Amino acid sequence: MWTCYDADLDMAYVLFADEHPGEEAIKLVEVRPAQTAPLPSSIQAALEGLIVEFDGEGRLLALEVTGASKALPKAFLEMAARETRPKPLKPK
Repeated sequence: MWTCYDADLDMAYVLFADEHPGEEAIKLVEVRPAQTAPLPSSIQAALEGLIVEFDGEGRLLALEVTGASKALPKAFLEMAARETRPKPLKPK
């Protein structure tokens, strides 16, 4: 697993796989709640900032969270911000 947090963009990223296959090999899905009851604004904002990445076989590959400082625990953001390795990409 690989994580990162960019405070300037307020974006966090969690890669569950050992390596990322590259942008052209994934499917991005934006999350939208299916609930009919209103959600608290903080939960609504967190869901609207969530992008899910799937690999070519339909497996969950990664999560991207915009507005991360409002959606994720501070301890996670601090840990993810310390990541200095580049995103592990699968060689072409």
